[in-house]
Parts: sequence; C-alpha cells; structure tokens
Amino acid sequence: MPTAKIWRPYRTAIFVNGCFWHGHEDCRKARIPKSNIDFWEAKIDRNRRRDQENYRLLQENGWQVIVIWECQLTPTLIDHTMREVELLLNENMLSLYRHKPIPYNTEEEEQMPMAAESSDK
Repeated sequence: MPTAKIWRPYRTAIFVNGCFWHGHEDCRKARIPKSNIDFWEAKIDRNRRRDQENYRLLQENGWQVIVIWECQLTPTLIDHTMREVELLLNENMLSLYRHKPIPYNTEEEEQMPMAAESSDK
C-alpha cells in the first residue's frame, strides 16, 4: 500500500510508491518473480488500476498528485527528487493563490495620503 501525505494548503497528495508493488515501468526493482507469474502480474495490475483511479478522483476534485517512486529515494537521487517535489509544490501554490490585482481608486477624495504628507490639508 502506498504512503500518502496530504498537504492541505497546497491541495497536493504525495504518494511514495514501492517500485515492485505498483509496477514502476522500466525499473529494475519492479521485476516480476519467476515463480507464480500469473498471480504477481494480476496483483500488480490491480494495484496500478487502483492507483490510477485514486489519482483521477483526486485530480477531479482539484488536488495535485505527486508520485515518488522508491528508486527515486536512493542516496544519489534523493536531493534531486526533493528539489523536484519542492518545485511542483511551489508551482501548485502559486496557481492556487494567484489573484488578479485590485486597481487603485483614482478619485481624488478617496486617495490615501502619502507617508510624507501631513494629514491636515
């Protein structure tokens, strides 16, 4: 079962998937055992389908999904992986909280005094 961390302010779910259990394509850690092949292929296929359904449901409800694979957490790759996660979280935060600027009112009577001006005009 994958580990998921929900980051509510970021509206992001981060899944850390085992390469074998979730069928990470083209990964040496995801090799099917040579015994009971049919069982393992069916098991991993069910896991993949369930994962895809969970990701789809989250995305349809406005959540960003980040999947980190076990092989991306090796000592040589972990720094790079964490920088990518940080970048994705920051991009998502900016897109969620970006707003249109509010124009200043240009009418004289509603203008605020400048900091260097006295308030008794």
